[in-house]
Order: sequence, then structure tokens, then C-alpha cells
Amino acid sequence: MKKHILLIHQVFVTPDFGGGTRHFELAKYLVKLGHKVTVIASDTDYLSGQKKTVSQETIEGVNIKYAFTYSALHKGIVTRAFAFLSFAFSSFKLGYHMDDIDVIWGTSPPLFQSFTGLILSKIKRKPFVFEVRDLWIDFARELNVVKNPVIIFIFKWLEKQLYQLADHIIVNSPGFIPHINRIVPDKNISLFANGVISEEFENLDYSQTQKISQDLFDSSNEFRVLYTGNIGIANDIETIIDTAKQLMEYPEIIFYIIGGGIRVTQFQSFCEDNKISNVRFKKTVPKKQIPHILAECDICIASLKDIPLFGTVYPNKVFDYMAAGKPTILSINGVIKEVIESSRGGLAISPENSDEMRDAILTYYHDRTLIDRDGKQARQYVKEKFEREIIATQLFYYLRDIGAKKV
Repeated sequence: MKKHILLIHQVFVTPDFGGGTRHFELAKYLVKLGHKVTVIASDTDYLSGQKKTVSQETIEGVNIKYAFTYSALHKGIVTRAFAFLSFAFSSFKLGYHMDDIDVIWGTSPPLFQSFTGLILSKIKRKPFVFEVRDLWIDFARELNVVKNPVIIFIFKWLEKQLYQLADHIIVNSPGFIPHINRIVPDKNISLFANGVISEEFENLDYSQTQKISQDLFDSSNEFRVLYTGNIGIANDIETIIDTAKQLMEYPEIIFYIIGGGIRVTQFQSFCEDNKISNVRFKKTVPKKQIPHILAECDICIASLKDIPLFGTVYPNKVFDYMAAGKPTILSINGVIKEVIESSRGGLAISPENSDEMRDAILTYYHDRTLIDRDGKQARQYVKEKFEREIIATQLFYYLRDIGAKKV
């Protein structure tokens, strides 16, 4: 039985904008396979702060409705809480007036929007699928972003309620399953991992690739080391910059850090003040440009702070790097390290270790044949294990087989 799925996702991203497009890609395939998908998303882009000019649109069969959200671009935690709450209330209003929904899909973080989905599921007596993409409050506590024990207790309690009251729980990384099972041991948890549409990284329009490359990069003679994604507290950009400083004696090696976040200005100023001249900061680009950018780079970096809990994550960027056939220097322990080591698609190093990162970069710099070898191995592995269409097909049948609640 084909279903109408309502996804409530504040930071839902389409390919014309920067950020992770996991949910758009899954929704697109769900529609292609026969489900109907409606998304309630924020009317404010979370990376740029740009407001939508339409209240709803349909992209590749996915119907998207935009709900009012208070703008809190890179502001403090209180202001961001207002943004999350404003979306939670406005998305509830939109969802409440929809009558033909079969399954309600909530995703976290942020946590508040999942309560919107849960409450709507109770009112409409429809199954609620709770997706965990990030152990947000635990990460925030480990990073000392949230220190108040009362706030931590409240969010942990809210999180537990979602785990207990959800009809189904899904995750995007196997590392989350033991954590959730410790809280709700009687729940079955299903994995629908992050992945890629590998064909988007193949047979690229060369003229478009060249144009993007000319606009973004300095010289065709560079050895390009790329980081893409968020530039925040967790991402350990400090180690990348320290590595760049150590490699300034190699003028051909240039580091490109592409993305946005609360610490961009701080890192730019640090590089200027310390005369670290081989680092280039570039603004967030639309996701559809990423394959072209990766095609013009040599190696890529994925990094997080040295916190054991980060060993639970599957960062999207790693799968993009692999699909593009680029070796990954991975500065993260845990489940994603297992992927890189199993694929032989890069070098895994200790987190927050600029000496190891320097040595890994020089390994590829001095022997360029390794770039081709490891890149091919990465691409082959990700196509076999993490193809988005296969994951979406599994999700299609999972959602199809979810039964309606009894009245």
C-alpha cells in the first residue's frame, strides 16, 4: 500500500542551497517509487538566513510547504531556541490542516519539531516515525555548549519521551543504536544510513566544472586539500589550520575550507593575524556544485573534536568525498573510521592531531598514484554499500508496511 508521508524538517535542503540534501534525495526517490511526500520546512535558510519568496513549491515531485521561522542566523542559544519554537508552532498549524496523511515523520535535531510531529500523530491517530540524526544534547554537553544541568535534564527528559512515544525509530548511523537502546531497550531501531547518489559525481559537464573551478580556486597548479561543511565548535577546524601552518614550506599545497558557521570570522582573523597564507575560506555553495568542486581537488578532510561520542556519527561529507573518487583524511574515530578502513579509501588519523594530518597529506603529495588508487577504492565501496537509491528503496518498503493506528 502506497502512503502519503508528512515530513516535518526545519532545515530541509534542496540542491540549489548549501547543506545536506539527504531528506530531499530520499523524498525524491520515495515519490519515484510511488509514495506521496509532503515536507513542512522552514521559510528561512539555516546557513544564509535567506527567506523563501514562495509559501510552497514542488520540486521533482516533492511537495514543500514553508512555515514561518524566526531568523537566528549564527546567534546565541536563546535566540536559536526562539527559531526552533517558532517553527514548531507554525509547522503544527500547517500540519493540523492536512487531512490525507498516512505516516508522520519527525527528525531530530532540532528536537522541538519532532514534538510537533508526535502531537500531530496523536491528534490524527497516525503512526509517528522518529528519526535520530544527531545525539544533539549529548554532543552539546560534551562540547560545553550547554552547561546548565537543569537545561540538560529537561532536554534529556524530552528526548526520552520521544523515544518512548514514537511508534517507530530510525537512525542514519549504526553508532546511535546502542545509545538509544540503553534508554529504550524494548524498541526496535532501523538503520537508513547516510549515502550518495553516485551518478551525480560521474560524467560531469566539463565546461561547468571548469567555470566553477576558475571562480573558486587560485591556480591550476595547486595541490588542493578540501574541507566542506559546517565551521563550528565541533568541527575541529583548528587542527586543519595548524596543519596548514606546518605545511607553509610547500607553496603548492593550498587548503580550501568551504562552508559557513559561527566560527568562520574567528578563523579567518586567526589566519590573517598569524600570516597563515595557504588557507582559503569560501562561502557555502549550492549542493549541486559539490561534485564539480570535488572533481578539481586532490584530497579531502573530515574532522571532529576528540570526543568519544563523535565516534557514533556518519558525516555526509565523507560519502560525498568517496563518491567523487577522492581519498579522505579522516580525523574522526568510530563507525565512520570503519568505513574508511574497510574501503581503503583514505587514511584514518587520530582526532586533533595536526602532526598526523600533516604526514597523511604529505603521503599523498609525494606519491600522487595513491590518490588515484585510494579514490577508486572509495568510489567502488560507496557505490556498493551506500547508494542512496538502494537506501531509499528500503525506506519505501519500511514506510509502506507501517500500519495505521487503531481508533
